[in-house]
Amino acid sequence: MAAPAAAHRVHAGVTEVVISAMTGELQISHRVYGHDLLEAIGTEVVDEEAWYASAEGIAAAGLYAQTHFRIGEGDGRLLEPVYVGAELDGELLWIYFAAPAPADTSAYVVDNDLLADTFEDQVMMTNITIDSVVRTAMQGPGRREPVRVRFPTD
Repeated sequence: MAAPAAAHRVHAGVTEVVISAMTGELQISHRVYGHDLLEAIGTEVVDEEAWYASAEGIAAAGLYAQTHFRIGEGDGRLLEPVYVGAELDGELLWIYFAAPAPADTSAYVVDNDLLADTFEDQVMMTNITIDSVVRTAMQGPGRREPVRVRFPTD
């Protein structure tokens, strides 16, 4: 028997961190399966799209991501991203944050625990792009500790 359309075999998500050329701020975009986030926050809904478009759904997505993702400067001082919003795109939920970019962009510490408390096999890949250089922090089963990524300095 075929699996339902909403089911998937992999618990994975991607976080993108970039410095906006227009605003100069750090922009953080998380991409996870919307139905996985519903399970993580313990919410059952009939119309996932309508719920994520509601004030309650948008607030819940932001609160969850804010408490399960941390990013700090190379010395470990945590940045304090501000929640911008969320939107559902098919099965995928995009959750957006912004923060002032640190003066020193040579290293970051990432702790991406999105959905790890719900799915033991959850893998989160965090791509940080600075001046067209991409560094990736992978976190998943057996490797949940924070990851330090470094960038070339001139």
